[in-house]
Amino acid sequence: MNFMEYKTPPNIILHKSKEVIFYFSNDNKKPINIDLWKRELNLMGYKGLIIHSKCIFNRIKNDTSLDTY
Repeated sequence: MNFMEYKTPPNIILHKSKEVIFYFSNDNKKPINIDLWKRELNLMGYKGLIIHSKCIFNRIKNDTSLDTY
């Protein structure tokens, strides 16, 4: 994989529950590497999750009741 093509996918960080949710579409053919993304975000103690639905990802992102700070 070319380093210039690589980037961490869109994500939501839930500090209270120590989780990070990544959006990764079903159409995407790039490899999934949750540990690398957590390391890049400096969140190694967090649980990594993948969501394939953009609609659900955006609902979580816009949910003001979640502790994302």
